[in-house]
Amino acid sequence: MEGVSFVVPVHNGAAWIEETLAAIAAQADGRPMEIIVVDDRSSDRSAEILQRLAGHVPLRVLTGAGRGAAAALNAGVREARFPIVCQVDQDVVVRSLWMQRLTAELDDPAVGAAQGYFDTDPGAGLCARAMNLDLEQRYAAIDGRDTEHVCTGNTAYRAGALHAIGLFDETLGYGYDNDVSYRLRSAGYRLTLCRDARSIHRWREGIWGYLVQQYGFGYGRIDLIAKHPARIGGDSVSPARMMLQPLMTAAALVGLFVAAAASAVGGPSGAIAAAAAALLAVVVLDRLAAGVAAARRFRTLTPLVFPFLHVGRNLAWVAAIVAWTARRLAGRHSVPAHSMRPRREASE
Repeated sequence: MEGVSFVVPVHNGAAWIEETLAAIAAQADGRPMEIIVVDDRSSDRSAEILQRLAGHVPLRVLTGAGRGAAAALNAGVREARFPIVCQVDQDVVVRSLWMQRLTAELDDPAVGAAQGYFDTDPGAGLCARAMNLDLEQRYAAIDGRDTEHVCTGNTAYRAGALHAIGLFDETLGYGYDNDVSYRLRSAGYRLTLCRDARSIHRWREGIWGYLVQQYGFGYGRIDLIAKHPARIGGDSVSPARMMLQPLMTAAALVGLFVAAAASAVGGPSGAIAAAAAALLAVVVLDRLAAGVAAARRFRTLTPLVFPFLHVGRNLAWVAAIVAWTARRLAGRHSVPAHSMRPRREASE
């Protein structure tokens, strides 16, 4: 069996990193294995915890340059000694046999990367559970094993494939994993989703944490589309239906604003307001249908909050579009910190 290098970027991960690394260490199955942690200038107790764990876990800690997750990942990949790189995020806990099942996907030389499956944590808060169930529903729509996007944080990469395409784009925040997926596919590699390699993601908790994360996802998506215009319709994990929702919400908001302005000057506004309201109703009904379908599929009432959360998600994406556009008009380019904002507390 080929050796495996785990690469874990850390920034203010004190609340989760010990559990994450213990789960990684438990993956040992006799093959050569190393764990590389890149501490990207954490301001919490992460460095102290990593120093303590280094005495008990086969751990190599690198100091990141504070330039974001993609740069931290690249630093770890460059130091990796083995041909398979398993990338696990600081808030992801891999399940038993995760490494074994995922790396088996790379037995096919055509496969450049394979992603595991994020299980919903029943002990998580409402927003975190709903977020993961939405993701599980999108996984369920993928027919077979092949996918257009593997999510970093829960993925095994062929190290040679990463080096061949020039590693991760360090100018990107959220979306750098989509970007590397698209470039791997363009280079001729297959990407697969391994539903048997299970893990838990500690999503941000609470409505504010959810909206902050969704703003980051939206901002990163715009950066991604600026680099890959053909991907405006999304991919197998973020399909066109999902991508269209924020645009429909933005159009409805513009319509309501125009109707209000027309009404203020005594102009015709009823038809415009009605059209905007109808568009919003379509958005809400679509998310209600998705929530009901997910509730039936997963046998839980949690997805019934989709209409509320996803309208919030759409508004967060609209805010991201406005902020991104304003920066571009001012001649400023995005940096990773514009989308990837660190958590301040475990409660986020």
